[in-house]
Amino acid sequence: MLRLALTLLSSLQMGARLKQTVDRSLRQAAIIGIAVAVLIAAVVFGLVAAYHALISVYGFTQAGAAGLLAFILALLGVMIIVVMRVSERQPRTTAQATLDAPAEGLAMIDQSLGKAMQQVSPLTLVAIAFAAGLLASRRR
Repeated sequence: MLRLALTLLSSLQMGARLKQTVDRSLRQAAIIGIAVAVLIAAVVFGLVAAYHALISVYGFTQAGAAGLLAFILALLGVMIIVVMRVSERQPRTTAQATLDAPAEGLAMIDQSLGKAMQQVSPLTLVAIAFAAGLLASRRR
């Protein structure tokens, strides 16, 4: 009976934690959505301002100003895609190599230790390690 009550209490606490986590995630998603909407509005306003500045200050025609802005945005988009592709390829190889390096080093140590234990008894290896430790501590 007590076990059933504790199980029920535990599941109620897990449900409450889950509800809090979902509520927190929804709040964060709403805030991020509002921030993205404001940033998009700022970009649109900046593009309109740049368009009018090109026409009034620099004497571009309407089609010329629109074409120049479209070209700049297309160039920016291509640059972002290229950077994403390049950065996507490099971390995979470096991250995998970094993850594999300690395992390879430990495997090499394990193999060489196994060979040494086959050639010499484990007690002799312990004695050699102890003597090496003593000699290393006296040098300092």
